[in-house]
Amino acid sequence: GETVKLVNVYRHDNAASLLYSLLEERESHQNISHKSMPTFAEHVAFMRSAPYVAWYFVLTEVGDVGGAVYLTKQDEIGVHLFRGFQKNGIGSATVTEIMRLHPRRKYVANVSPQNAASAKMFRKLGFELIQHTFRLEG
Repeated sequence: GETVKLVNVYRHDNAASLLYSLLEERESHQNISHKSMPTFAEHVAFMRSAPYVAWYFVLTEVGDVGGAVYLTKQDEIGVHLFRGFQKNGIGSATVTEIMRLHPRRKYVANVSPQNAASAKMFRKLGFELIQHTFRLEG
């Protein structure tokens, strides 16, 4: 399988731009946390707030930045890969590696109902579906 290396986003010179590009690439059905694209300044402010317990870039075997992964205070794992790095085992390797680096009793992954590929990946890793969350915005 694939092997990945996780590198702290705060140690990468180009972190804000790379993470913003990753955000820009996401389809609306992949977005759970926000409906509209934040401005670059809002994005930088979010990064500075150190919102996660751990936040890494995913480096492939040849050193490309394939995406990013984070772990929240609620033990939620979020993984987002650039399109060119999806569907090839990098996602699974990434989730496995963040769990190795940050052992927890349990982990949670929030996956949009439209994101079948992500749901399938987490199932394969032994995660089970525990709830469907609904939202109404007025």
